[in-house]
Amino acid sequence: MKKLFLILFLAIFCLGFSQKKKKGKAKVVAEKETVIIYTETEAETSSEPRIIAGFLKQNPGHARTDFFKKRLITIIMADNSPEAKPTIKPLSKDKIEKIVSNNELNKGKEVTINRSPESNVSFASVGTASKKSEPSEKNKKTAAMLTHIFNDDPSDKEAYINIKNKSNCRLIVKISGKKYYNLDVPAKGQNFVLIDKGDYVLTTMVCDAKYSSLKKITKDIEIQLDVAD
Repeated sequence: MKKLFLILFLAIFCLGFSQKKKKGKAKVVAEKETVIIYTETEAETSSEPRIIAGFLKQNPGHARTDFFKKRLITIIMADNSPEAKPTIKPLSKDKIEKIVSNNELNKGKEVTINRSPESNVSFASVGTASKKSEPSEKNKKTAAMLTHIFNDDPSDKEAYINIKNKSNCRLIVKISGKKYYNLDVPAKGQNFVLIDKGDYVLTTMVCDAKYSSLKKITKDIEIQLDVAD
């Protein structure tokens, strides 16, 4: 009888210990950090000005430069683009012109885009600024990003982090250093932020898994986050 109770006690103890160990196993975040390199396919299929501008910057003198410049300007000015939805005023023609046309990449080249059968808009030179309402924060962010990408100054003090969220959970990424930034990244989506170069601690919760990492940001990078299997 005592042996029976002992066997039952050992069986229950082992079962309980096993379940506790299994329950206590914490989820781990899978991280992948890469230097951003844009491909011709991405530039051709993406609707993000950041990607097209990045490809142009990384591939000066490409055979399809004019095509991609026209595509970049069309996307930025389109009312239904990610940077200029119908409820948001698009970037002004003059602003786009200054960013896209006035840089080493585009010197000596003229880009013409058809806005309607009645009008052609040239972006080869800066025109007279018109009085329009102030651009939205989203458009300011896009303008700052394009200016940064086309900047050839090696002393540029800014870099950007693109967070690609592969998980099924929304992320709020806190970036802490000499300055502080919060980046909202949708589930299965991505978002970026332009920051001052330096040392930062990135923290967030990827679903139920805690993520914390020290990064020395000296150039544009992409960080992919997901919950490890």
